[in-house]
Parts: sequence; structure tokens; C-alpha cells
Amino acid sequence: MSQAKFVAGIHIPANHPNDPNGKVTSFCTAFILSKTEIITNAHCVYDAPYVYVVAGTKVVSDANQKIKIKVEKENFVYHPYYSHLIFGAFDIAKITLKTPLEFSDTVGSIELVDKNYKLNNPSEVVTAYGYGVLKNIGPSILRRCDANYISDVERANTFKSSQTLYFTTGEATNDGAILTPGDSGGPVVSKTNSKIVGITMGINGTTGGRGAFLPITLFLDFIRDPKSVKPIPPPLTPNEAKFIAEITAPEKFLTAYKEDFADADEDTQLQFDAIIFSKTEILTCAHGVLGAPYVYVTVNKLSRNATKLKVTEDQIEIHEKYSLSGLPFDIAKITFKEPLEFNDNVGSIDLVDKDYKMNDPSEMVTVYSDVVLDGTMRTRRYDTKYLDGAKCKPKLGAVFDANHLMCYTLDESMGAPATFGGPMISKKNNKLVGMTLIRYSGKPIIFQPIAPLLDWIRKPKNHPFRKNILGNDLNVASISHFVRRVICDQTKVFAISQSSTTICE
Repeated sequence: MSQAKFVAGIHIPANHPNDPNGKVTSFCTAFILSKTEIITNAHCVYDAPYVYVVAGTKVVSDANQKIKIKVEKENFVYHPYYSHLIFGAFDIAKITLKTPLEFSDTVGSIELVDKNYKLNNPSEVVTAYGYGVLKNIGPSILRRCDANYISDVERANTFKSSQTLYFTTGEATNDGAILTPGDSGGPVVSKTNSKIVGITMGINGTTGGRGAFLPITLFLDFIRDPKSVKPIPPPLTPNEAKFIAEITAPEKFLTAYKEDFADADEDTQLQFDAIIFSKTEILTCAHGVLGAPYVYVTVNKLSRNATKLKVTEDQIEIHEKYSLSGLPFDIAKITFKEPLEFNDNVGSIDLVDKDYKMNDPSEMVTVYSDVVLDGTMRTRRYDTKYLDGAKCKPKLGAVFDANHLMCYTLDESMGAPATFGGPMISKKNNKLVGMTLIRYSGKPIIFQPIAPLLDWIRKPKNHPFRKNILGNDLNVASISHFVRRVICDQTKVFAISQSSTTICE
């Protein structure tokens, strides 16, 4: 124990979620960060009414322990992004002891690596400690195992990708086992600097007994101050998202993605959001429907009773000023042939007035979007503020047109929009003020203001100024990334191009 005095054990009482039959006390491993701070896996304490922390022992399953401290539920906290349904994601918890441990030759603490520590050197050796049970029988005895990191290439070929998982492999030193039940939550220590580099999470039995652990560098802020990590807003209920629809479009046909998905088949679908503003009309991004002969619109998307409607290209209208070479006017309107049936989970959102001004950085707005952060995609909402256009331009560069677009930022620890076409709603009047267009990693998120486009949104499809100068229907086609707009009428062609005149067939 003098060699592993920083290792602690966790006794989890019966009726814990890991023991659905409620008969057996289970065990986990932990490590001692200070006299009052213990770190372990979240799944070891999740939903437990209390746990016992034991220290200075080689056999954690012994009934009579010299150091055994009961810790009530309110004194341990797991990462706010943790989900017991998803293996590995944010699986870390901190236990705070009201009564400090007494350090001795067999009880002590260990330091953490710095935030800039790199875990990508396959030649570096680490040591995993844990109170694993061999062959699922016998006592939970403290053991250790030396291992190496798996290279990024091998890890990508062997395991599902994850932002929070790294894997180790190595020769077992204890009866042929690397990791066994009870090792969860144990420390992974660098042999180079004798500091904690990770927390053991589990074992993948299908890959030769390779173990999984969380890199500690991702969780230093949480360990130092759990309250500093803001919780993810909870998923929305169907009623709260009743004005949000989902668009599914075949990537094969989408003009904006033809280069990216040149080999895609018709079954490969791109998903994004849309906004219901009447029983027959919804708004979405132009680049997500341009070129599609059809799309599917799903309403009541968060409910088991979701309704999926097929919409053909004659029901899709792209703003005549939209161009693939830029983001302004990136808006489309879809008109249903049959009106939607509104209910508690399907409804509309009002549009702001034309004179609504979006230049007050202090005004709060709510953004709705699908977000992937806890391992699954959820529709959530976030409160944020507008950014001054002068601050957006330097950060976004030429892609940002301050005359037609605006931007906002989000705390990226809470996630960021994973889909476009989602609504932005004013907290002042609860009306639609914008639609998310695109985001670039680490930069403000661009959105399309609604107020300047109200005339276009509200005008009927057969409005006079939808006719070209020859009196025929306007036919707008996006020929390439360089052609801005092509207007065709039998033998006459009007083209605005950066390179050359384009002939329409």
C-alpha cells in the first residue's frame, strides 16, 4: 500500500442501478486527490443514496476496514454531461469528504498532469491500478498493470470514435487479466512523471482485453471546480419544439453539396431544421433544398407520433437573390398542398415585425438546435446575445456580410448547433427573429435575420414581381459555385457571372 497509497476503494450499496436485483454490494476504484477530494467514475456513484470510501487497504471487499467513510449523495457530484445510458461519455465524479483523511505511509494523494499533457505517444508506458475481481470470483484485491497507448490509427480501426475515450494495451502482470470488474474509476499513472493521466472506465472484451480510460486533461476544470462546468440544457419536450420541423433531403441532388457527395446515392440523406410559421408554410435554409427534386418534412419530430410528409420541388421556393457564392438571402419557403393539423405538439411561431431592430447586443434571444455533446443528438435551446457586426467581421472574414447577416456566440462547453435552419426567438416578444445558417469551429455562428425578408416571406407565390422583364416566370438556377444568377427565356439569356456568360439549355 505504500506504493499505491493514493488508491481508494468505493463500496456501492445494494439497490444501486449497477445491481438491479438489490442484493449485492458492488465495488469500484478511485484515487485520492487531497485529504477531502476523491475522484472516480460517475457510473460508480450514479443514483446511489450513499457510498463508502475506503483507503489504506489492499483488499477493498473486506468487511472490517480501518478507514471507511460514509458519504451521502449530496457530497458527490458527477459531470453534468454524463449519461448512464452512454458508455464512456464524461464518466467522472468527484466525492468530497466532510471528515479529512489522515495521511500516513499507506494513505496519501497524487498529482494530476497539466492541461497541455499529450496522450498520443504509443511508446509511453502507463500504469493502471484497480480493485478488480479476477474471473468474477474472489476478493477485490488491489493490482496494477503496465500498458501502452494505442496509436490513433489503430484506435480508429478498432474502436468507435469518441471525444473522450482513449485506449491502452499491454501485457498483463496479474494472472493473465488486464482489467476486470471493480477496476472502474481507478487511476492511470504515467511512468514518466508519476502523475495521473487518466481514469479507468472499462474493458472491451472483444479486442483482446484492451482497456478504456478517460484522459484527465479533458476534466481538469471539472475536478478543480465542478460548478464551473455549466450543465447542458435539457432536451426539449415535443410541446416546447412544436414549431420546429425537420427536413430530410437526398444529398445526391443538393446543389450546394454536389462536390462533397458526388458519389452519394438517393438513399443518403442530409438532415436539418425548419420553422413552421403557418399551417401551410415553413422556412428553412436555401442551401439545404436547392436542387432537390423532393424532400421530406417531419413535424412533431420529438414525439413518437411524428408525421413525415413528402414535398416536391414545385412546393419549394428559393429566394431569388440567393447565391452559392455567399450566405445572404440563404432562405427557402416550403408550401404544403394540404394544411398541417395543429395540436399540442405541432404549431407555429409568429414572425417579428418589419421594423424590428437587431442591433442591441444586450438583448437576449433563444436559439433552438440539434446538438451532439453527450453522445447522442438532442434538440435543445440556448440563451445568447447578438454580437456587434463590427466584432463579427474580423473573426469571420469575407464570408460574413454585415449588411445582410448577423452573428452570435455560444459557450462551446454547452455544445453548439449541429444542424442549420433552426429558429432564433426573441425573449422580449417571443417572435422569430432569425434562422441559424452556419457555424465554423471556434468562431461566431452566422444567422439570417428575418425582419428584412418579411416582404419575400409573406408575398404569395404568383406575386407580379416574381415575373421577369419578358413576363415569363422567373427561372432561377444555380449552375455552379461561380455563377451567381441565371435568368432564361427561350432564346434570351441574362447571366451575372464572375467568369463568363453561361448558356441555359
